[in-house]
Amino acid sequence: MGKTGESLAYRQSTSRDQLPARSTPVDAFEAARHAFLSGRRLDMGALARDLGVSRATLYRWTGDRDNLLADVLWVELDRLLDAAADQAGGSGVARIHAGVTWFLDAVAAADPLRALLRDDGARAVRILTAPTGPIRPRLVGRIEELIAAEVREGGYRPPAPAGVLADGIVTVGERYLHNDGDPELNPNPETARVVISLLLRE
Repeated sequence: MGKTGESLAYRQSTSRDQLPARSTPVDAFEAARHAFLSGRRLDMGALARDLGVSRATLYRWTGDRDNLLADVLWVELDRLLDAAADQAGGSGVARIHAGVTWFLDAVAAADPLRALLRDDGARAVRILTAPTGPIRPRLVGRIEELIAAEVREGGYRPPAPAGVLADGIVTVGERYLHNDGDPELNPNPETARVVISLLLRE
């Protein structure tokens, strides 16, 4: 999606005649991503003005606000999942648990996500947790891949199919990290770690 540091959102004070001759969908995504990482509520009208395009053009590029926000969220969550896989040591159940709990801790500590839950509440929770929504199935799929890889390596004998375990792990994470979208109730990763250990036991 281009270099985040070159996003239009980094240059909000730039005068109109200094803007690029033509903004692109990549610019729209990067500006939205920067707004999220800065803890600001995504405003489609302001984003269109900053890009120098109409709202109709912006919506044609990105879909509606929820769709754009979901795309931004997934990029950040996917990045954290990659980091979790890199950080996880060992093999078998130990590697799965280490990777999943590293991810859980990282999400719990993510100020942009806490700001989103504070500002958008139930709407943000719905984007993050809807069973057929833009985030949850992909998250379950990534964790299922992590479990399945350890099963293929022969270091883990799961008590249930990888997909079932992955769905359970995501459910636990949702319960303790996105509790009604109220940041005062979040996070509670220690309890989640215990429950995830019980789910993964051989």
